[in-house]
Amino acid sequence: MKTRLQIALIAMLIATAFSCGQKKERITPEELATWQTFDKGKTTVEDDMLIVEETEGSDGYFLISPKEYETDFTLTYKVKALSESTVLITLFSVLQEGNYGTFSVPPISATPREVWDWRSNMKQYNLTINNRSHGITPFFFKNIPPSSRGFNERLEVNIMEIGQWYDIEIGKKENRLWFKMNGKTFFDVEDTDPYQKGRLIFRISGTTGEKVIFAKAAFKDIVISYE
Repeated sequence: MKTRLQIALIAMLIATAFSCGQKKERITPEELATWQTFDKGKTTVEDDMLIVEETEGSDGYFLISPKEYETDFTLTYKVKALSESTVLITLFSVLQEGNYGTFSVPPISATPREVWDWRSNMKQYNLTINNRSHGITPFFFKNIPPSSRGFNERLEVNIMEIGQWYDIEIGKKENRLWFKMNGKTFFDVEDTDPYQKGRLIFRISGTTGEKVIFAKAAFKDIVISYE
């Protein structure tokens, strides 16, 4: 019995020491609702989650973190698509050249081409999931401005359904980047020249054209961990 207690105590001390070496930042729905936004949309806090949705004239709605996050981190959150058109996009390690401490967005009157150029000229990693409404499957790429890809990975099938909560994990440690959903790894990539710290952006996008369906999603339990 004594030996078992000693082993349990040692394990607890190791776990405590490990956790003490990590910083965890929890982003509440109320805090997320204060992030800088771009394009047309709205947010609503409901209980423990933030509802994010496009509004008339939107070509995707952005939530942009007010600060840059560390080079190595693990981001976890829960997400649920609430409309059949919802495409879920997470951009991370986002950096605009020459903008130190600030983050610029196009004017609200910007054309789709101008918005595309704005996005393309940012260093970033782009993870896009739940792409069924756009007729494509999830992908993960490194954007090298203005029009190159450091890597470009794609899944063969879509992996999400509407109206279900999913546990998301996105990680970056040294040269390794990964994406997990409900504990299963879908992307695990090596980047020999990784981007350093940068901002985090959540974006939702719906469908345009003949059949316009606004994107709508719920986010909760957002935690960023880094050493």
